[in-house]
Amino acid sequence: MIAIARATGMNVIDALSVFSPYQVIKTRPIEPSSAEILSQVHHADLMAELQFRTSKKHYPRELRKGIDLIPFPHDGSVRTWIDSIDPGDIRQQMSQETGMALTYIATQLTENKLNPSLAIAASRAGGGSFATGLVVTELITPAEGGWQIRAREDELLEVSDDVLVEAISARIHLLQRRVKQRKEAREYAEKMTELLG
Repeated sequence: MIAIARATGMNVIDALSVFSPYQVIKTRPIEPSSAEILSQVHHADLMAELQFRTSKKHYPRELRKGIDLIPFPHDGSVRTWIDSIDPGDIRQQMSQETGMALTYIATQLTENKLNPSLAIAASRAGGGSFATGLVVTELITPAEGGWQIRAREDELLEVSDDVLVEAISARIHLLQRRVKQRKEAREYAEKMTELLG
């Protein structure tokens, strides 16, 4: 249906909203919130922005010109989107609405994936744009989901210092968890290799 809409020049959101479960897609603003946009900025770009703001002598803003932001989806972009709209129990609400186990949802997030049903459930639970959930999960493009051409670049420049630092702190925490998970997975694989000879 999306391919047909694109081929015929039809608005993809209009085409999707005809079908369940996408009928809700136009009941909320199509455009993403500031938090949702910032969630799709890679942690390296967040850290670079902090450098530009805090040490203009060593990191003049001119250095940024001509360098594009790291494209999304990036590693962890689905989880950071979930975190950006999480009212505190978003995973439980996603599980209740879809009937999918929390362990399955956790696996999806670890693998940086989310099926459309879970994306819709997450948007509903978090109060976010239904369209943005479909953008983040790559069902539709940012342009089709109402994103401005330079939405991420503009948001990065406009975000307050405290929000920027909070976002960086959250990403570092996520990176620490990933490093720990990879270490544990490697150690488990080594033990299994030893046991199996």
